[in-house]
Amino acid sequence: MNTHDEPDQLGLPFEPGLPLPERHPGVVDLVDASLLDDLHRRLGRYLGEPIDLIGTRNRRTIVSWRRLDTGLLRVRCLRQFAMAKDDVVRALARFVRSRDPVAREVLNAFSMKIRAHERRQQRPRFAAPVGRHHDLQWYFDNENQSSFEGDFEARIGWSVGTRGKERRSIRLGSWAPRHRLIKVHPVLDREAVPGFVVGFVVFHEMLHGVLGGAQNGQRTVFHTPEFRTREADHPEYQRAQEWIAGNMDALLSY
Repeated sequence: MNTHDEPDQLGLPFEPGLPLPERHPGVVDLVDASLLDDLHRRLGRYLGEPIDLIGTRNRRTIVSWRRLDTGLLRVRCLRQFAMAKDDVVRALARFVRSRDPVAREVLNAFSMKIRAHERRQQRPRFAAPVGRHHDLQWYFDNENQSSFEGDFEARIGWSVGTRGKERRSIRLGSWAPRHRLIKVHPVLDREAVPGFVVGFVVFHEMLHGVLGGAQNGQRTVFHTPEFRTREADHPEYQRAQEWIAGNMDALLSY
């Protein structure tokens, strides 16, 4: 441990990224005060002494530390460590104590996972809304005016990279709150697919964006009673559900 003014630190040749892994849609940053407090206790326990912990968003430094004039050890580390399992926090403690090279590798691996997740979250893959047979933007604008008074703001496009997979189920649409993005499965971009089906799927995802989820113990429920009620009020609800159910084999074979 460094006893001088300059802190010890572990840096990376790349930016480790800031966003935290999302446990469910609608959550952007899970590192709240309670999680940081838990990390504070865990790290202090593994270091064997009281510490002053500061969670950072530093893009270049994983962890740094120095001994204050009072004798208290101050540790600054990425906030994402609050989401880490105990083996990673133990490695963090070992590195602070002794610069253990094995611990360094554990910390680098954890930071690389954070970076990889950030890249996936920052660059959602989707195709333009104008397809071969259906223009998703037209359906979005229509549903926005008829069901949401034109107030819903989001992007929309076709999903990519989904063809040729064996499947027993299919997700016709998705809502990504982080990016305010609706993606629709390209299996619906066929001449045989009625417009009312595409419009209903778009409405379904817009409704997710409006209502979000509700906590039920440890679970987050997205198809709440309110959601089901508003969904069933859509004028094409029954017809769209019947068409999807009646054509499921064709959808699954995409």
